[in-house]
Amino acid sequence: MLRVLMLPLLILLACTTQAGSIRLNTDIFPPYQVREGDRLAGSSVKALACIFDAMQVEYEIRVLPWERAIQEVADGKAEGFFSATRMNRASSFATLSAPLALEKWYWFSNSASRPPSLGLGSSLRVAGIRGSNEVEWLQQHGYRVDPLVSGTGQLLQLLQRDRVDAFLADQQTLRIEMTRQPTVLRPRFAHFQQYTTLGVYFSNHYIGRHPDFLERFNNHVFGCLPEFGVLRADERQRLHRLHDTLFDRWRHEPALIAAVAEQNQRNQTLSIQQIEQLDQQWRQEQRLPADQRPLTNRILNTPLAKWLRAKQAEHDGVISEIIVTDQQGLNVAISEPTTDYWQGDETKFADPFFSDQPYMSTLNYDQSTRRFQVHVSTSIHDPQGGAVIGVLIIGLDIEKALRMEDLEPHNIKAETP
Repeated sequence: MLRVLMLPLLILLACTTQAGSIRLNTDIFPPYQVREGDRLAGSSVKALACIFDAMQVEYEIRVLPWERAIQEVADGKAEGFFSATRMNRASSFATLSAPLALEKWYWFSNSASRPPSLGLGSSLRVAGIRGSNEVEWLQQHGYRVDPLVSGTGQLLQLLQRDRVDAFLADQQTLRIEMTRQPTVLRPRFAHFQQYTTLGVYFSNHYIGRHPDFLERFNNHVFGCLPEFGVLRADERQRLHRLHDTLFDRWRHEPALIAAVAEQNQRNQTLSIQQIEQLDQQWRQEQRLPADQRPLTNRILNTPLAKWLRAKQAEHDGVISEIIVTDQQGLNVAISEPTTDYWQGDETKFADPFFSDQPYMSTLNYDQSTRRFQVHVSTSIHDPQGGAVIGVLIIGLDIEKALRMEDLEPHNIKAETP
């Protein structure tokens, strides 16, 4: 497979490629694309090498100013650009791949007050890096970004001189820059905004000529990446506080306990073979029209399931799903259709059921919804004898959950960078 060099003048790699090879454009954005002498390196470049090796596809990479890198794909002079977040202006000529990288965007400022979610009508003075993913997002959300600068170091200087109130940046990228700068330039506060995925925008023209390409590419992505799902200790603590404050009492609801106890009584003689048959039936039903799913519809339409959906709706997208299981890990009620009927072979059921301790999963990315979530699971007890009779599993949308800074004003504060 082709190996990529970066020449001093950032011009096209001089080598012969076969018809159908892929031309990709990028710019220098550490740690995803970085200079190493005359070579182009970085986590996204390494991931692409792995993916294209697995696909047996030849490719070449050019390093260009970011705006030109994008425009050449729009003009048909290249097949893709990376590493990019979702951007409205690219949707007419290109399609975004599965993520190669995960960024954690924070507002950085010297004020403890979190910037508003939308920029329209805001007097906040915001700076940004010209052509960056962050500026694209800010402008889409109504912010006036001025001045536009060429590097992260300039953003730090503008903030320190009180020329701007805040800027939006990837936490990891900013920390790399701060190691090169005097400590006096470090912002006093960081306010979490969102997780953002970075992928490759492939031109729709290329995808049209190679209709199976994007699916093949996406199928290889996750085998070529390090684990995404690392939450810091303070983030896990905040999520536990949110869960304990808003949701933990649900497992003590009499109607929920009664539904679990009733299913335990009904299913106590099921064999493992029968459980596996029910799970297989459930999986097959997910491929059928809604009116041809008897098992799924029974679980989705119980009074308890309707109560779960109402509770989910009350929390403005913070909850991605709610599952109540019996003592064997079978669904008793769900707020959304699940992949499996039987949760008994999964850690999110087994850990809280057998240890009787709350469990929090790693960070998971759902490609269908393009959302990151964690599952928090707690045991359900028989109020008479105290025995564990089931598990309550709540999926939390990580972006919305970590933005709930007003949940406990005395505990959840703006963090320092």
